Amino acid sequence: MRLPDQISGTIALPHNQNLPSMPSPLPRQWSLLIGLFLALVCLPQRGVAGIRDYGLKPYVRVSRDLPHVENQPWKLVCELPRNSHFQPWIEVTAEAGKELRFNSSNPLVLYLTETESCPTTAGRHSYEAKNWVSGEGAIYTIPAGVTVHAVQFRETGYDTTLAGSFVCNDNDYNILWQKAARTAYICMRDHFYDCPDRERVGFWGDGTPELDQCFYLFDTSAHELCKELVVRPLEPKFYPGQHLEFLGEYGLWFYYLQTGDLASLRQAYEPARKFLFDTYQFGKHGTWFDWGKENKDTAVIETCFYFNCLETLAKIARAIGREADLPAIEQKLAEIRSTFDAKYWQGGYYRSSQVKEPDDRANAMAVNSGLADRTKWPAIYENVLLQKTYASCFFDRWVFAALCKMGKPDRALLRMAQRYQTMIPCSFTTLWEHYDRWWASHIDAYDDASSLNHGWNPPALILSQTIAGVTPVSPGWNEYQVLPQEAFLTSLKVEVPSIKGRVTVDIQKTSTQYALKLISPSNTTAIVGIPRIAFSRLAAIQANHATVWDGRFHDVVPGVSWVGEGTDYVKFRVRPGTWEFAGLGTLPLTTPKTPAVPQIPLTPLEKRDWIASASIPDGSFPFSGAKIPIDIAAANALDGDHWTGWRDMTQTQVPGQWFQVDMRKAQSFNQIVLDNTWALWDSPEQYSVTVSKDALTWSPPVATGSGKLGITTITFPKQTARYIRVTQTGTNAKYHWSIYEFDACLTSGQ
Repeated sequence: MRLPDQISGTIALPHNQNLPSMPSPLPRQWSLLIGLFLALVCLPQRGVAGIRDYGLKPYVRVSRDLPHVENQPWKLVCELPRNSHFQPWIEVTAEAGKELRFNSSNPLVLYLTETESCPTTAGRHSYEAKNWVSGEGAIYTIPAGVTVHAVQFRETGYDTTLAGSFVCNDNDYNILWQKAARTAYICMRDHFYDCPDRERVGFWGDGTPELDQCFYLFDTSAHELCKELVVRPLEPKFYPGQHLEFLGEYGLWFYYLQTGDLASLRQAYEPARKFLFDTYQFGKHGTWFDWGKENKDTAVIETCFYFNCLETLAKIARAIGREADLPAIEQKLAEIRSTFDAKYWQGGYYRSSQVKEPDDRANAMAVNSGLADRTKWPAIYENVLLQKTYASCFFDRWVFAALCKMGKPDRALLRMAQRYQTMIPCSFTTLWEHYDRWWASHIDAYDDASSLNHGWNPPALILSQTIAGVTPVSPGWNEYQVLPQEAFLTSLKVEVPSIKGRVTVDIQKTSTQYALKLISPSNTTAIVGIPRIAFSRLAAIQANHATVWDGRFHDVVPGVSWVGEGTDYVKFRVRPGTWEFAGLGTLPLTTPKTPAVPQIPLTPLEKRDWIASASIPDGSFPFSGAKIPIDIAAANALDGDHWTGWRDMTQTQVPGQWFQVDMRKAQSFNQIVLDNTWALWDSPEQYSVTVSKDALTWSPPVATGSGKLGITTITFPKQTARYIRVTQTGTNAKYHWSIYEFDACLTSGQ
């Protein structure tokens, strides 16, 4: 989620732990307004669980060999292993009164946290930032004459451990799961954040998928943070649509199934009932359900979520003994069922008069809520879910789920890979606020202030719960199911840290066998389904090497009992333990997607001493609506940090712009990589690469071509030279040209 630019700004001035807190010398004019806003909508620092101090750690890379000193002010840029909450630490020798400055390389932190500074004392001492920031790199600004001996960072974070896992034969989904897990973690602290840099606001919309993901990613200590969200007092005027997204099966009931915590559900019931019956107003302008593209069919979306919340309210009422409330709930449910199609069904999809074409979000929720019966699914699939991509990476969670519910997990996986196509290969270790860093709502353009670590991304949840098919069916995991929807994946292993213990599912497919191994914890009952859709012919099913089904059930394995069969699955119930199921028959292993395999990372040439220059003088640009000045000097493209870079903001792309590196000595290389993922749409329209030994005589172009969105990899015959120049040869009237990291490599075999 994002605060409007016009109220963004600094609300606190951090200070070094060696110094007393000091007021900002130049507070921004919006500080008071922001403080008031956040006081109203943010959670207090309740400390529902501890914060873990991981101790001081070395950086992965520093931009200068240490110790280092210069006779003018200089910057030291340091790379963390992953996006983290951290406090920079430094050891220097200095005269008294020099000013050290340090912050994250992530410019979004400047919305909340000004760059810390502290004066030095005479001699050799260490200094550490007092307040944490987030990002994947740190920037130290060092005064002239100060010798830097060492730098480290102190990582802190919510006191939980990554306990779940997901691995399959297509590395695209492995990367997505891992990045989603990291994103979820750094959006946790004293409450669930929308993002840890720009806002740290406890939106219910962001909190819902973050809560859900916790149960598939982290150990049980994370459940306290989930409980805090469940019992948090509602704010009915604060994004009421998000309350609808939370008060149904995706929030309250999801939590109850995972934990069995009836006491918290009892506490949440009456506020939820009051909100649904007395507070929520349909059709209210500005009710938020998603960013994404316009064409939001809010009338259909809110009806579906409201219906889902009422169904959940009825289940809670039964669980806590509020049966007297059921007639009123059932009456509202019946009213919606009886009028929904008449209001919104247009013969091939659902659509209200608010929009001119069907919305994938609205139609997905019609499927998920059960208001769209099965007879309508084929039309919704063909006319909408195959055609439309209006949903943001927040709401796509429900589109993926609808596709799987309709028996189309292959389309869900394909859609996921396509929509995350720029996040999967990028160097950032987290997932972003917007697909392709594109603000589709209102502005419909690249959004430089889009966070690169937004907790509402759903891949980890969808892959572990829906694709692997592991989910509780009774509160507290007393009974759960394993109903895989792995589609074209041929191997998959998932570990789910349930409150009863770790659930492990390992699936391996060949052309003749569907092997499913389950390790099921004590005090549980598991329903295991062998998916018929995986087979062109299913002949028999074995459990622990004995045939338990060959068209009919055979009660020959103790601990395995019959559940039933349908068009989707053949199902069995098993006691705790280790079980090896094998579906025997014919399995078509064709795939619409070539599986991605792990790539051997390239080793770029060392560039600490390289010099960068460009066709324009070094400068800065006003970042986002807050107009924060951001340095975009050419040297930033060589500092090893993908959050800092060079941009030509004097004009958009025109022929003749150039960027050049001096490697200080002749070296051999056959590839360069231009990474502008931070400024995703600033790829070169057309480029030409030339090389030189003396910067006077340049070669003919060794490579020409068009830039790619985010990362442009340019390969050519091996060259030996000192200088490399990339020249812009195309024209783009909309976008500037950026290089956020420049690397030269010599690939194997050259």
